[in-house]
Amino acid sequence: MDFDNLSKIRAEVALYTNRKSSNILDGDFTSVFRGRSLEFDDLREYTIGDNIKDIDWKSSSKTGKTLVRRFIAEKKHNVLFVVDSGAKFMADTSAGEDKGLLAVDIFGTIAYLVDKHGDDFALMQDIDNGTFFSYFRSGAAHFENLMAKCSSNIGKNGKKGPEGLLDYISESIRRKMVIIFITDMTGMEGISEKTLRKITVNNDLLVINIEDAFMYGYDIFDVELEKYEDEYTVHREKLYAAEKKDRRKRYERCSDLFKRYGVSSVTITKESEIIDKVVELFERHRHANIS
Repeated sequence: MDFDNLSKIRAEVALYTNRKSSNILDGDFTSVFRGRSLEFDDLREYTIGDNIKDIDWKSSSKTGKTLVRRFIAEKKHNVLFVVDSGAKFMADTSAGEDKGLLAVDIFGTIAYLVDKHGDDFALMQDIDNGTFFSYFRSGAAHFENLMAKCSSNIGKNGKKGPEGLLDYISESIRRKMVIIFITDMTGMEGISEKTLRKITVNNDLLVINIEDAFMYGYDIFDVELEKYEDEYTVHREKLYAAEKKDRRKRYERCSDLFKRYGVSSVTITKESEIIDKVVELFERHRHANIS
C-alpha cells in the first residue's frame, strides 16, 4: 500500500492551514458535534460496527451476551460516511468536474480530519449486490482501503438508494454516530421527514450536496438515460435561468426541513473548494448545536 491518497490530502490540508486559521483543522473537532459523556464506565450489548477491541470478554462470558465497555466504545466519535453512487455519479458537476471523483475526494478529506482527531470511521454505500458497510476503525491502512473501495463503488446502482440506507441505519444501528451524507439534489430530496426524525434522535447528521451540471451548453449527455439532450433545448437561455431558479427553490426547501432536525448542509461543485466548504459545514453545525 503506497498511501498516495493520504499523502495528497495531508498536503492539501497542510497548505490550507498555512494560509488560513481554522480551529477545526487544527484539532478543535470535538466541539462541532454533540457531546459524549465519559462519566460512566458501564456495559452495553455489542451492536453492528463496534470495534471488537472494546468487548469486555469477562463480562460477556458471565452473561452469555457480547458486551462492550461504554466508556471505551463512546469516548471517541464514530463517524459513518454514507456516500451516494450509481450511474448519476458518472456525470459532471456544475463546475465541469467529475462528480464521482469529487465525492471520493470529499469523503477522503473529511475522513483524514476524523482520523487525525483519533476518531473511528466507517463507509456505507448502496451497490449492485447489496450494501457495502465497513467496520469502524482508524489508521492509514483503513483510510486507504476505504478510499479505494469508495472509488470502485462509484457507478454501481443498488436497490436501497440513499433513503433506504438512512432508514436502515436508523432502524438497525443503535450506537451514537456522526453521519456524513455525501449526495446530490436528488438524494437530498429523497430523505423523508420520517427518516430524518428517526436518525437525528441520537445522531448528528451533516449533508453535502454535489451540484450537477446544468442542462445548458454543448454535448450535454444524460448518463441515466444514456442519450444526448436535444440541441435546441440545451441552448435556451430562458430554460437555463429557469433551471437555476428551480434548483435554488429545491435546495431551500431541503434546507428548511433539515434545520428543523438540526441537520447542516453545504453545496460543493469543485475540488478546490472542498476544504473551505467542509470548514463552513462544521462551523454551521457547531453553531446550530450551541443555539
